[in-house]
Amino acid sequence: MATINGTDLPKTGYTKDTPKRFQLNAGALLTNLEYKEEKWVGNLLGATSGGSNISLVNTYRQAEIDGVFTATVGSDSIESSEGKFEVNMIEWTADNLRMALLADKVDSDGKTYPAGYEVITTRREVKETDYLKNLAYVGTITGSEKPIIIIMHHAFPTGGLEFEPQDKQEGIYKLTFEARAAAEDVNNTSIPVTILFPKEGTSGEIEGQSLKFTPDGAPTEEKESGGEE
Repeated sequence: MATINGTDLPKTGYTKDTPKRFQLNAGALLTNLEYKEEKWVGNLLGATSGGSNISLVNTYRQAEIDGVFTATVGSDSIESSEGKFEVNMIEWTADNLRMALLADKVDSDGKTYPAGYEVITTRREVKETDYLKNLAYVGTITGSEKPIIIIMHHAFPTGGLEFEPQDKQEGIYKLTFEARAAAEDVNNTSIPVTILFPKEGTSGEIEGQSLKFTPDGAPTEEKESGGEE
């Protein structure tokens, strides 16, 4: 946030730093993202088409006071909080379908169904394993080599599975996840979300290592050149 101090007021919010503060492109979604021993470890959810929608919302309550006919400063309280990710997936995997339906997945035994298939069957119960450790959005801020990271803790898939197969188009299905509070946090009404926003002027490197994600979500390391082995 830029600070002004003078006799003239600006006529636009644009400053010389504005181009460094754009959020670009759709980014990537990862499940169970962790930072351990100076490395990121996680699993790519898959390729998207049409981007995603991220909604982090507090619902507020204004105290009703007799004789007061307007909302007052200091009378607001947070009543509830909600975090939701809606992701338009173009990459189809058995794990994503299983996750969307809160289903079970096994390899075909070649008897009930032909070999070479993963068999996904729904159930009428929620298991503890249906809750992800987290779901993270990793995006780009123009002025930083470090990404912006939005981590929704205990992500729970709530949207089911719906898609429209059509000629001359790739099938897109939507995955919807909502944040859930852990048992030890049930008295806390804050949204179970953590945002990592890159400090300006910092690079994306950690002690000579640039971290990248492979298709299976595992990070690879690239050593800086010019050093002695």
